[in-house]
Amino acid sequence: MAAKRSMITFATDPETKERIRSYAEAAGVDVSTYVMAAVGAAMAHDDQVARTFAPLDDLIAETEAQDATTGRPPEEHGQDSVPDAEREEISASLDAFFGSSTRHRGVA
Repeated sequence: MAAKRSMITFATDPETKERIRSYAEAAGVDVSTYVMAAVGAAMAHDDQVARTFAPLDDLIAETEAQDATTGRPPEEHGQDSVPDAEREEISASLDAFFGSSTRHRGVA
């Protein structure tokens, strides 16, 4: 059974339209296929970003919840309040996202 398809339309300036058309032609596909592939790649990238930073987002939410109960501003915590294991997990997430084994500013 064929999947039901629906139409999406968008407007763009003539130069961009021609550029998209020429890229699609160079790829050997029609404009619709080319645009859908680009959208799919962008969505996959966004999903990867969300997965990569989920542990950091969880840590931030947990810290904010703790701050709400203690009344301490987050800046009072400092780097020493992040356990080494969590700091390493954050660093590994950044390395996975950026494709690097180097340390990033703000993460020891």
